[in-house]
Amino acid sequence: MRILAGNPADPDLGAEVTLGEGRLGGAAVPFLRITSGEHRKILVGEARTDGDSVEVVIRAAWSDAQGWRRSTWSPEDLAGTLDRPAQRVGEREKALTIAKALVEGSRDAVAELRGLRYEMEREIADLLAQRRNTALRMLMAQLVELSMAVSRARDLAQEALREGRFTTLVLRHCEAVDAGLGDEVTRLQSLLSSVSTFAVAQEGEAQQRFNTLAAAAAAGLGLPALILSLYGADDYLPFTWDKAWRALTPIAGVLTVAAGIILHRMPGRTTAKHHLVALGLIAGLVGVLLVAGFLAPR
Repeated sequence: MRILAGNPADPDLGAEVTLGEGRLGGAAVPFLRITSGEHRKILVGEARTDGDSVEVVIRAAWSDAQGWRRSTWSPEDLAGTLDRPAQRVGEREKALTIAKALVEGSRDAVAELRGLRYEMEREIADLLAQRRNTALRMLMAQLVELSMAVSRARDLAQEALREGRFTTLVLRHCEAVDAGLGDEVTRLQSLLSSVSTFAVAQEGEAQQRFNTLAAAAAAGLGLPALILSLYGADDYLPFTWDKAWRALTPIAGVLTVAAGIILHRMPGRTTAKHHLVALGLIAGLVGVLLVAGFLAPR
C-alpha cells in the first residue's frame, strides 16, 4: 500500500510499503491517530519500519460511539491514518524518513486530542450554564476515559524515548509528543478535579432544591387547611358557584404568594418551565378543592 502520500494521494509523495504483522524488529515510534467518520476512534500504539515494510501495533483504542469509552479496533480503522503527513520519501535513508513522518503524524494527533478536550470543556460549560441537560456522571466517565487514552499514549512515547535508537530529529518529535501528551494529561486531570468539585456542589444544590420543594408541598397542603379552618368549612359546603369563588379565591392567592417566594429562593436559575409547573400545581390543588366542595355531603 502507499503511505504518506496525502489525501488525495499525490503520486510524487509517499512510498509503497508492505504492512508487517509482528515480524519487524528495531526501535518503535509512538503511533497515535484519531480516525474520522461517523464514530471517531483514538488509536494508541507503536510503529516500526525497515523502509520497505511498516508494522503498526495498536495497544488500545477508544470510540465515541456512545460517549468516549474503551473499544475494539479492526485493521480497517487504519485506513486513512497512514496517508498523512504527506512526505517526499527517497530511497536514501528511507526507513528514517518514514519513521520521522509517522511520529510527526502522532505529534499532529496531539493537537486533535486537544480539540477533543475543548469539546468536553464546551459540554461542561453548557451544563454549568444549564444550556443543555447532560448527565454529569457520563461527562466524568468520558473525562476519565480520555485521560486513560492520553496517559497510555504518553507511556508509549516515553518508552520510545528510553530506547533512544533514532536520529536527533526523530527524537525531537518523540519528545514533542511526550511533552504535548503530558500537558494534556495535566489539563484533563485538572478538569476532572473541577468537575468533581462541581458534582459535590450540585449534590448540595439538589438537596437544597428538595428541601425547598418539600417546604412548597407543606405550604400547599397546610395553608388551605388553615384557611378552611378559619372560615369554618361547614358554612360553605357543599359548594355553589357563589360560595366556591368566595372560599377558594383567598386560598389561590395565598398559594400564589407562597409559590412566588419559593421560586425566588430556589437555588439555580428559575426558568419559565418552573413557573408553569408552579401554576399547574396551584390550579390542580384548587381544582381538587373545588370538586371536593361540590361533592361534599349535605
